[in-house]
Amino acid sequence: MNLPQTGGCLCRKIRYEITETPQLVYTCHCTACQHQTSSAFSLGVAVPETGFRLTSGEPRALQRVTDSGRLNSRFVCPDCASWL
Repeated sequence: MNLPQTGGCLCRKIRYEITETPQLVYTCHCTACQHQTSSAFSLGVAVPETGFRLTSGEPRALQRVTDSGRLNSRFVCPDCASWL
């Protein structure tokens, strides 16, 4: 992987930079992720906190309690609702 990597939301108001190799790339097959993606799974990447930096914009946290009782937080663009 070539670093740094940059990305952001669909409307480009939120931008970020990844400067460290992801620790984990995973798929989630829970029902909530299936409903949100209209797919069999969603993809996620875990990056060390020191390797992730917002370069513009401020995401909004959406939180819900999962079936197992855990608190799940997902960050989205407040304008276009893209997952970050």
